[in-house]
Amino acid sequence: MAETRIGFKTFGCKLNQYDTDFLKQAFHDAGFSAPGRGPFDLVVVNTCAVTARSAAKCRQAIRQAARSGAKVLVTGCYSQVAQDELKDLPGVIAITGVPDRESLAEIARTALSTGETVVDVRPYSSGEVFQETPVREPSLTRAFLKIQEGCDDYCTYCIVPYARGPSRSRPLDSIIEEARDLVVKGYKEIVLTGTHIGLYGKDLSKQDSTGQNLDGDDLDLPAVVRRLTGIDGLLRLRISSLEPHDVTPELVHCLRFPQVCNHLHLPVQSGSDRVLGMMGRRYDVATFLDIVSQVRRVAPDIGLSADVIVGFPGETEEDFESTLDVIRKAKFSRLHVFKFSPRPGTLAFGFPGKVSGKEMERRSKAVIALGKELSLDFHRKLIGREVEALVEDDRARDGRLQGVTRNYVRTWFDGHDELKGQVIVVRAYQASPEGLLCEPVI
Repeated sequence: MAETRIGFKTFGCKLNQYDTDFLKQAFHDAGFSAPGRGPFDLVVVNTCAVTARSAAKCRQAIRQAARSGAKVLVTGCYSQVAQDELKDLPGVIAITGVPDRESLAEIARTALSTGETVVDVRPYSSGEVFQETPVREPSLTRAFLKIQEGCDDYCTYCIVPYARGPSRSRPLDSIIEEARDLVVKGYKEIVLTGTHIGLYGKDLSKQDSTGQNLDGDDLDLPAVVRRLTGIDGLLRLRISSLEPHDVTPELVHCLRFPQVCNHLHLPVQSGSDRVLGMMGRRYDVATFLDIVSQVRRVAPDIGLSADVIVGFPGETEEDFESTLDVIRKAKFSRLHVFKFSPRPGTLAFGFPGKVSGKEMERRSKAVIALGKELSLDFHRKLIGREVEALVEDDRARDGRLQGVTRNYVRTWFDGHDELKGQVIVVRAYQASPEGLLCEPVI
């Protein structure tokens, strides 16, 4: 077979980006050509199913690839839970799910050679273990490091536990090995990622690969952070999205380590205890705000971002006003706002009390506006201050370099290409809801 030109399209979370980076190297190792630009013979679409809109975007990308003349391999969360919605789309020659990603290159080769559509979506079974998919060369300046996969919480609205399966933790030795390799290769920031990283270690033995006890430590997320901060040369360690009930005193203490970035993403989802209960969330408003207070006592300048869902079935105007109130009290630095999206197979799919599309749109716009107001307030506090920015590889549309601070604020500034990938000090002089205009400090 002639060398097959392959392209990749990724939807969804940081975990999907990590998985795509693994797939790129797996296909390369199998002899496929990945030129970066089309035309392609085969496009791998790594899908997301978290909302109906994300699923629709995946289907659109599949059709677009087929119109270009490419064959399509569909993988990821959407195909794991809804393969029947995908197998008859034009161009699709293979459908796989989330597990067993190391076999995708061989599946693609089989489908291309036989001309028959391959459907290989394996359901999860009890006793699932973490499957190693180490990434040699992350595609972004900030290197994602997968430490865990799956979720055991089963919030009533969420399809992710069905798509990603039960929580599986990566062995600690393997995490440390990949992190050390990334530091040697020059990566300045590592971002811990997974489906629900707060569950890390609950499925593992409290021993390392040699059978020795881990110095009496619990094998949990704080233990991972402590071990990683001991790696020479690691400048920045970022903890990605956490469930609020995972923010323990031990984890809050980790924010004191100089390598740990002062930023947390805490999906609050609602500011109404009644709605949180219907969602199956494992905290109430008072607990959430107490967590915010604990974190800010340790890291006063911390950036706190959050997810918010509006229009959950049965959400009243009073519930919505409570959400706005909690957002104001928490003073988030950034918000991600979602309209409730009923996902087949989840408990909330059949809940009564549907909120109209028009009302969801109104509530969404109100939360977005409040979020921009709070972001601007947070950014204005940094004007005149010197902040540390990791310079990204891609320039902004206006040609400026761009970077990210430790508390996850976007920065833009003038500079030469040799600054890309470096950690530099910049001084902020203008704020917007999106970030800061800065000048490098020489």
